[in-house]
Amino acid sequence: MRGIVVNGEDLKQYKTDAAIDGTMLLNQCLEALGLVLEFNTKDFLSHQHAIRVGEGCVLIGEKLGLESRVLQKMYYAGLLHDVGKISIDPKLLAKKGKLTDEEFEVIKEHTRQGSRIIATLPGMSELALWIRWHHEWWNGRGYPDKLIQNEIPVEVQILSVMDCFDSLQTPRPDRDRISPEAAYVIIKEGSGSHFNPDILNLVLELIGERTLVPGKSSERFLELKRKYIDLPFTNIDGKHWQVSGISGLYPILRLFARVIDAKHKYTRGHSTRVSILSKLIAEKMGLRPEEFALVEVAGLLHDAGKVSVPVEILDKPGKPSDEEWKLIKGHPGRSLDILSTIPALSDIATLSGAHHEKHDGTGYPGRLKGEEIPLLSQIISVADTYDAITSTRAYRQGQPPEFAYNIIHKELGAQFNSAVGGIFLDIPPKHISALFDIYEVKDI
Repeated sequence: MRGIVVNGEDLKQYKTDAAIDGTMLLNQCLEALGLVLEFNTKDFLSHQHAIRVGEGCVLIGEKLGLESRVLQKMYYAGLLHDVGKISIDPKLLAKKGKLTDEEFEVIKEHTRQGSRIIATLPGMSELALWIRWHHEWWNGRGYPDKLIQNEIPVEVQILSVMDCFDSLQTPRPDRDRISPEAAYVIIKEGSGSHFNPDILNLVLELIGERTLVPGKSSERFLELKRKYIDLPFTNIDGKHWQVSGISGLYPILRLFARVIDAKHKYTRGHSTRVSILSKLIAEKMGLRPEEFALVEVAGLLHDAGKVSVPVEILDKPGKPSDEEWKLIKGHPGRSLDILSTIPALSDIATLSGAHHEKHDGTGYPGRLKGEEIPLLSQIISVADTYDAITSTRAYRQGQPPEFAYNIIHKELGAQFNSAVGGIFLDIPPKHISALFDIYEVKDI
């Protein structure tokens, strides 16, 4: 039995953990993660660097006659090759102008960091190595391990060429996009030094025949994707990912949250704390265990849309302008958009997209009111507000828990559902602090 009923809402409307078909869930999460990692408003709007690298790897691998299971892995290696950049200071990644030698050494660490991050996902050890080595050079002068020629796995040789070719055509803080023609000339000059000449010639051949087109999925790739990639991800070590629900996806969903929070230094750990606190409130309310899982995951992913907000706005020390505030307020809608690319997480998308709605109807993006707001979204709203107030941001220091409690108390019936807020206010601040300490997010 439930200990409390709020708004008379029947939570059976949500999918339970057992009801979610997990056969393609890992694939969908990895693809969405790739999009979030590379989200850049200056890049191709709907077809970004990570996806393009993954597609190119598949096309080249298929031309070389690599096995189907390898092609599937190469696609995801392309999507995730730069995941280690979430451990780099966002301000350094966004620096305009030439990096110093010391700064470049910090950037180079993203290959090691990426391999360590991916190694935390069950069965992904081979992917972790490929990601670690994607900046190794054919002549042995790359990093981090100075591999030379055939010490570099062929999959990594392909990934290295595709990453360089597409990076040149992707706008960066210190330069504009380079044309495909200019990128072609630059990578050709790397034959025998940066790249295996045979692999490079194959890439140039695909470019010449228009099988590999920057910013556009070729018909050949779409055919290969249907045949080899859009299948259950079963050819990896172990049985971990062969799940029937979201509980088995927690490792990658937690990684998703880390990527979201890494957008700027002031939010690192925020999504994890909101998730932990949301679950605690749901438990105190006497909800069902499957609802704990839903609110925990929705809490982890509630800020996915913040990847669409430029870091200079998120890290601005003063009050945002009206135009900047409009961009910030658009993030719940973007969360809904991003998470909706994962069909099995449609309910999670809805819950995350409503976390800034207010009980009195003055919230955003939909100005929902009272019972129109999903109960679990109302729980996330309270948890999000508490952590936002008590955490340091670019424009202010974090406030004491008592300060946050007073604000939430004043907003009962206006911003917050009174019953949900009341349950939260009965939790001692020291209990929350202890829970956050237990699950403290450590950078890998």
